[in-house]
Amino acid sequence: MTRGCLCAAALLALAGTAVAQVDTTARRDTTARRDTTARRDTTARDTAPAYLPVFGPASPQGPLPRGSRYSFTVDSFALSSIQTLSDLLARIPGVYVARGGIYGQAEIALYGGRGPAALEVYWDGVPYLPIGRDSVYLDPARIPLAPLQRVDVIVLPASLRVYLVTVRHRSTQASTLIRITTGQVRTSGYRGWFLKRWRSGLGLSLAADYNNNDGISGSSSTAFNSVDLWLKAEYLRSARLGASYQVLSSTWTRSPSDPPGLVARFPFERRDAVLRAFAAARPDGLGPRIELTLASATTSKDTAVTGRSLSQRMLTLSSAGAHAQAGLTARVQDDDRPWQLEAQAAWRPVRGLTLAADGRHAAYSGSRKGDRAHLAAGLALPLGFSAHGDLAWAHDLQDPLVASDTAQKVTDYSGALRWDGSRAAIEVGGARRDPFEPIGHPSGLKPLLGLAPTPRTRYLTVHASTQPLPGLFFSGWYFNPLVQGGNDFEPPYHARLSATFYTKFWRVYRSGIFALRLELAAESWTRGTAGVDSLDQAVLLPGATFIESNLEIRVAGVTIYWIQRNTNGFRGSYVPGLDYPRRFQFYGVRWVFTD
Repeated sequence: MTRGCLCAAALLALAGTAVAQVDTTARRDTTARRDTTARRDTTARDTAPAYLPVFGPASPQGPLPRGSRYSFTVDSFALSSIQTLSDLLARIPGVYVARGGIYGQAEIALYGGRGPAALEVYWDGVPYLPIGRDSVYLDPARIPLAPLQRVDVIVLPASLRVYLVTVRHRSTQASTLIRITTGQVRTSGYRGWFLKRWRSGLGLSLAADYNNNDGISGSSSTAFNSVDLWLKAEYLRSARLGASYQVLSSTWTRSPSDPPGLVARFPFERRDAVLRAFAAARPDGLGPRIELTLASATTSKDTAVTGRSLSQRMLTLSSAGAHAQAGLTARVQDDDRPWQLEAQAAWRPVRGLTLAADGRHAAYSGSRKGDRAHLAAGLALPLGFSAHGDLAWAHDLQDPLVASDTAQKVTDYSGALRWDGSRAAIEVGGARRDPFEPIGHPSGLKPLLGLAPTPRTRYLTVHASTQPLPGLFFSGWYFNPLVQGGNDFEPPYHARLSATFYTKFWRVYRSGIFALRLELAAESWTRGTAGVDSLDQAVLLPGATFIESNLEIRVAGVTIYWIQRNTNGFRGSYVPGLDYPRRFQFYGVRWVFTD
């Protein structure tokens, strides 16, 4: 019995030891840990979209006075009749778009009688300069909208600063867009993009836009074809460090008119490349920041001039706080613009008061120099009122490529009183501009041989919007130079009015996925002047009224649109000698996918 008890105890001890060994092995190399790969690489975590940091918009972000900036988002492009950048600028009070015809013809945005000096365009912070056959005037209609997510326009008393911000995809969920357009004169348009970000911080964005129409025989609206391609690769592991590289290629051909003399044949290709890199001290956008930009632009295929290249190198140092922001940019360009130094600052010292300033000193070829400065202030008042004013001073050139161009000294100022309510807003302002002598003429508008010198001008402008009933909106602007006749393409009593019905309710669909928008807009002006002819005589600009309609239906990610220009069938034009068709229409559909 004793030996039996001892043997049983030994067996129990061995069994306990064996169990302990099994448990120890399980703890060192557990089957659960090997099998539960879902905890290491969970389906839920992979399929849920992550939101990654993106480049900050390359436009002034400091506190700015209320009413000094117009912002247009991607929805502004999708739910409106905006087809080109010129269409967008026509929403700014006092802007006159000189249209040579339907889509594809020149659409020069003119403001304040300043000619090419009235418009500055920046593509992701890089100056988008005219290059090629027309190296003085910039045609905004030929700048692609397909890659853009946002457009900011800062209005000065006699010039516009336009900041174009490309698409900044944040989610790891891919986004795809397809747009198809058709219409009269065999109008066809195909647009698409693909946006993708990975958790590593890498990103890829592609956009393509093809447009074509056969034109209208016997008119200034000639056949046109364009192809715009855009590619951007980026890496942003965090909001403190990142880099991106993008290439934009625009190719288009404008056919000559029949009868000849109205429109010249114009083949053109422009390729822009931009490399940006930044480093920031903090991920929230505050604190110091440094950014380096290398850019180039090249033109070819133009039968009238030889190809040309332009390079730009920029270094920006900036710092932002809760109530202030300041930046300094050094820019090196081509031989005609050896270097430029720009400074910008904005400050909100006390609640309700906003101050902003910017300045630039530039060196040009031929030992010429240029300076400019701009001050802005805004003040919030009780009962929804606010006031803002601008003072712009310049002693600068219009185009350093023109050897005979000399600096002109001007001082312009403006002010406005604004009221914002729950369903209405109105702004009344005035300005004074110094005399100015614009140079050159846009090559796309052959009858226009130049603009006459402008006298000292005072003008009144009114901009208002209201929502009298749910879903019903009225908006518009009115512009009136307080001198007889105004400046060229600045006619007295120039106005744009818009009536819009917009609703997102329909019981057939879930709330929020349906939208119906119907807009009727009219632009009208009285008689004025339209530049000078070959004998340096003023050309009369007849009064006109153009109406356009826009119907759009959106269901989830699908938008159906129908746009008609010159709906009232007006027999007139935007530029004397260049006609505009009656009731020209186009329509199409736009899909947005998130997969």
